[in-house]
Amino acid sequence: MFAAAMALPPAPALPSQPAKELIGDACYNELQQREKKTLWSYTAERHSNNHIFLERVIETVDGPVRHVVATDGHPPTPAQIEGENVRHQQLLKNPAGRREIQRQRDDDDKTMEELLRIIPEAFIFEDQGREGQSERIAFHPNPGFKPKTYEQRILHALDGIVFIDLHEKRIARLSGSLGTRVKFGYGLIGRVEQGGTTEITRVQLSPGVWKTSMEKIDIEGRFVMLKTINKHQDESRTGFEPVAPDTTFAQALNQIEEK
Repeated sequence: MFAAAMALPPAPALPSQPAKELIGDACYNELQQREKKTLWSYTAERHSNNHIFLERVIETVDGPVRHVVATDGHPPTPAQIEGENVRHQQLLKNPAGRREIQRQRDDDDKTMEELLRIIPEAFIFEDQGREGQSERIAFHPNPGFKPKTYEQRILHALDGIVFIDLHEKRIARLSGSLGTRVKFGYGLIGRVEQGGTTEITRVQLSPGVWKTSMEKIDIEGRFVMLKTINKHQDESRTGFEPVAPDTTFAQALNQIEEK
């Protein structure tokens, strides 16, 4: 009997904590990193309007500076270079314009932080076991959760899978789709169509520091005030390098011009 027991395959390892608790820890850790506001440079490959743009991106205290390196595998034309230089100089000479861009980014950051805080309560989680160094967890809308904002309603309509890195308890990968059409004001104010998808992959750069390395968003809808919502984003990021925490827009432009 002992020999037979020894021959049996080992029982699968159980997660060290419930799925909801693991998700809560991961969301908390994401919020902690966001407060540190580290800056990075990287190479981005962006798909937009049937074109592929290769860009060098430098994050600054004034927002990111993006410099096109190639379009569809070809270097930018003189006209494209001139257009980008004009756009950069206009922003450089327009502090109010940079502040408006930064205000929009701050609003986006605030919304993301609010969403991270509600995730543990907004969904029902199903642990699906370990894959490599991550725990695979399915999530579905929690019918008992009552979203308070438009953004929360859209988030709450997602069904999907999230992978949590078990070593650092961080979100390593997430994919989801809108299981229902989301209406605002019975559809009179706006709507977001069923079937929209989002996919995010993140990479660890150093202990406690993770960045998004791939982001795909495909969402459509309509708002009375905002007209048509047509969010199609497909971007991958590589070659992350740390940037001085006080780097300004002007300093980033100088770095680009030197290379």
